[in-house]
Amino acid sequence: MVSKIISKNQKKLILDEKIIIKLVISISLIIFTSIFAQIRFFLPDNPVPVTLQTFGILLMGGILGPRWGFGSSSMYILLGVIGFPVFQGTNSGFEYILGVTGGYIVGFIPASFIVGILVKRGFTNLSSIWPYMIGTMAIYVTAVAWLTIFDFTWPEEGKMLSQAVYPFLIGDFIKAIFASILTTLILKTTIKKFLL
Repeated sequence: MVSKIISKNQKKLILDEKIIIKLVISISLIIFTSIFAQIRFFLPDNPVPVTLQTFGILLMGGILGPRWGFGSSSMYILLGVIGFPVFQGTNSGFEYILGVTGGYIVGFIPASFIVGILVKRGFTNLSSIWPYMIGTMAIYVTAVAWLTIFDFTWPEEGKMLSQAVYPFLIGDFIKAIFASILTTLILKTTIKKFLL
């Protein structure tokens, strides 16, 4: 009886420790993503900047798994909507998210969730690039849908893919590779038992 109580308490302690570690990592990734968003540059005649925030979003799903990845990316967006300067150029607010970059930002939520699911299902090591590529595609799908529904006068008619997707492919592929490598390295450490 005593051993059962001790075992139960140990499980509770491990569960509490797991939640605390995930919470710390989640908050850290939200902060890092906010910083990554400020590392940006604009392509000629393109209102959507190239930033490193996608890297942070992919890490949320890869390191934290689907539920915590979903929660972290949602919290990142919510912080931006309520006024914290977490988006590129220290932008924030509901109006900003309703603009031309809104579809990309909203796409962060399914991206982190998809990456989390695929990594949790064993897409690691050599196959680990695929979750990040598929997650990136989820951002593009959401962005294209957003830009199709709302009229921002950009992209120009008939140039949806050539202006809103193709210019970002190389950079996003590089970010996916680095997110994959970093996640794989982290999941090879003892911290893995607290994640996913």
